[in-house]
Amino acid sequence: MRRLTLGLVALLVTLGGVAAAPPLHASAHALRQSSVPDSGADLPQAPPDVTITFGEEPDARLSSIEVLSTGGQAYQQGPTQAVPGNPLQLRVALKPLPTGVYTVSWRTFSHVDGHVAGGAFNFGVRRDPTSVSIPASLAGPPGPSAADIAGRALLFLGLVMLVGGAGVATMVLPRPAPAVVLTLPAAWALAVAGTVAVVASQARNAGAGVGDVLSTSIGRTMVERSLPLAITGAALLLCFRGGDTRRRTAVAVAGAGGALAMLADVLNSHAAAGSAVAVNSAMQWVHIAAGALWVGGLLALLLGIRGLTGEVRGRAVRRFSTLAGVALVAVAATGTVRAVIEIGAWDRLWGTTFGILVLVKVGLLLLLAGLGSVNRFRNVPVAARAVRGLRRVASVEVMVAVAALLVAAALVNEAPPASEVARAAEAPPALVLDAHDYGTSVRMRLTITPGSTGPNRFSALLTDYDTGRPLDATGVQLGFTAPSCQSLGPTTLPLSRTAPGTWTATGSNLALGTGWQVTALVDRGTASVEIPVTVTPRTPPQTLTTTPGSNGLPTLYSLALPVGQLQIYIDPETAGRVEFHATYFDATGNGLDATVSSIRESGRSLPLRQLGPGHYVADATVTKGTNSFDIAAVSGCQQLTSHIDITVKG
Repeated sequence: MRRLTLGLVALLVTLGGVAAAPPLHASAHALRQSSVPDSGADLPQAPPDVTITFGEEPDARLSSIEVLSTGGQAYQQGPTQAVPGNPLQLRVALKPLPTGVYTVSWRTFSHVDGHVAGGAFNFGVRRDPTSVSIPASLAGPPGPSAADIAGRALLFLGLVMLVGGAGVATMVLPRPAPAVVLTLPAAWALAVAGTVAVVASQARNAGAGVGDVLSTSIGRTMVERSLPLAITGAALLLCFRGGDTRRRTAVAVAGAGGALAMLADVLNSHAAAGSAVAVNSAMQWVHIAAGALWVGGLLALLLGIRGLTGEVRGRAVRRFSTLAGVALVAVAATGTVRAVIEIGAWDRLWGTTFGILVLVKVGLLLLLAGLGSVNRFRNVPVAARAVRGLRRVASVEVMVAVAALLVAAALVNEAPPASEVARAAEAPPALVLDAHDYGTSVRMRLTITPGSTGPNRFSALLTDYDTGRPLDATGVQLGFTAPSCQSLGPTTLPLSRTAPGTWTATGSNLALGTGWQVTALVDRGTASVEIPVTVTPRTPPQTLTTTPGSNGLPTLYSLALPVGQLQIYIDPETAGRVEFHATYFDATGNGLDATVSSIRESGRSLPLRQLGPGHYVADATVTKGTNSFDIAAVSGCQQLTSHIDITVKG
């Protein structure tokens, strides 16, 4: 058994290392990651629609996007729809928007974990959106209700009793004790009631009617949860007929059904969100199944040893003590790794509701481990003679375990802090540039938000060069030229005074990801000055959309570019020699006249040839697993640099 424990620890450490690798990010709830238009954008023209990208796949039939004017008038047109080819995006068409500030209120139902999330942000059409506050009623849905937590607690309690009872009946006791077997139908009934409560809670929170349940992701999860419980119910009917062998088999099948019901719950929870889904789900499954054998098995043990005496009873107690020790190691190891993934930093332990619940749960588990140690070293050795002390300590353990289940039920309904941090981290910092005029009389701090190609907010803070005091000016105007692209004519952007020495405006003058010469003309009459500064805007992240192949066609990978999109595929999709195809299209779907200068595989330059306008192919050799490619091209004055990882299965 010691070797088994060490092997289990090694396996869990390996899984933890894989799960905590840098590419992993935790997510939970379908939270907004980015949008077009973005939060705080001041647009020169009204957009035709609003598109939002979320961290989890939202169920479009249970999600919505509303666009409201400051007077509360709705400007969305038609239903909220999923964006074809990108399951993480939702879009809604808009009516013509007059000049003003608009609030985008979104509400999502996660296709992954069944949680409801919501929020709101402002954008303006020729108007500063920061001048209007977002109504508190649109900030987001309320947190989990008592009914949400109670339903999940019922489900957990039923499954823990079911799996723990079946485990003790088949692995610990010399024969399935009638007192233990009789608890299994009750545990099954609790699990069924909890399942009904969870599904009803999801439907209620999503605002789904009876007719919507079966046609949405709620119906899918209901089927996934119900099938294992149906298997368990059928097995329990056989537990009360036949001899010990048949009863033991039926109990084992019922326990396996309970474990599958746990897996169904895991696959519809936080563990199934983000990346490394298989690893995280496996760890979470081990975590709750081991906890069930430990805690649920303890209750079954107290019932099962009532008819046992002497060494038979002592052997059963020692057997369970060993099983509980292995389970404790599994619970501690998987729980630690999962907490690291979902919290991500020490300060979030006491700075978030999720972190505080984790601390409470850890405290309860430590108390359980302490009580278990008292039993193991004091009461287990004398179990053949007396079990009075064992019963007393174990009874307290059961009560503490129920409290831990309630905390676990609350945790399932809370978004892990790492998902919020990952969302915030996706917003790059603004570009901040310091400059001064040639005569060193005026200093300027130019802040460009978000600092990427396309719409930006420009804020110029002007101060006296010597004293640092805010500078008065009659007007401020920014001029833009692209020295490396003579086909782009100069543009200007007048700024408006928003505070002493501060001038701001929003414009799309940084249209391309190239070097720009920006000159601020500070109008002060005869003391007017020009302040030059060089700006290279960031290129927005390239969103990848994957379209699985069918009918002999390969998988198609599409990367969104500032000037259109890049479509990539390999042929064949097997390890060995392949053709790597890269084709550029403009925003209307027509071929883009782009010139590819290089295609590299893991840093190695590949021979390439052109098949048509914007269509290039390179001969590559791929291996099983992940293969990395970098493509460098130019279209007009726009430098196009792209990276893609393609996984080859065999």
